[in-house]
Amino acid sequence: MNDETISKFRKWKKELEVKKASEETYKSLSIEDKIKANKTYKKRIIKSYYDKYHKKLDKKVTEIIKKYNKYIIIDFHSYSDKMVEKLFNSKNNPDICIGVDSQYTDKELVNLTVCHFKKYGYSVEINKPYSGTIIPNKYLNKKEERLSSIMIEINKRIYLNNEEKIFKLKNCIEDYYNLLKLF
Repeated sequence: MNDETISKFRKWKKELEVKKASEETYKSLSIEDKIKANKTYKKRIIKSYYDKYHKKLDKKVTEIIKKYNKYIIIDFHSYSDKMVEKLFNSKNNPDICIGVDSQYTDKELVNLTVCHFKKYGYSVEINKPYSGTIIPNKYLNKKEERLSSIMIEINKRIYLNNEEKIFKLKNCIEDYYNLLKLF
C-alpha cells in the first residue's frame, strides 16, 4: 500500500471509531437526554400529543366555565429524587411540591393545599423542585377570574413499595378532593 492509501485507511478507521463512540454514547443516554438531543422527535411529540391535548383542554375548560362559572385544575404528577437531582442538581426535595402561577393560582387554594398536606405530616414546598401549573393555551396571558390551576407533585418515595404509605396518601388525596368540593 502506498502512503496515500494508508492515510485514507487511517482516516476512515478514525471516522468509524468516532461514529461507533457516538452511537454508544447515544445508546447510553437516558430517554430525557435522547429527547433533548432529537429536536425533530420533540416537534413530532408536541404536535401529536401536546397540541391535541391542549386543544381538548381548552374546549373542556371553556364548556365547564360557561356551565358552572368556575373551573379548578388540579394538575397531579409524581417525581423521583433521583431524576430531580440529575436534572436540577437539587437535593432534600419535599414530599409534596405545590406548583403555582401568580396569575392563575388562587392564594386561598394554595393555602388550603399546603395546610392539608402538612396536616398529614408531609413536607411541602411551593415551586420547588418544579414550578408553575398547567394553563389551557386559550387562557394564557388573559386574566380569567373563574379559572384557577394548581400543580401537585408527589415525591415517589412517600408511596412506593409501602402499602401503609400508599393508604395514607390515598386517604390524604380523597380528603383533599372532598375539601375542594367546598372551595
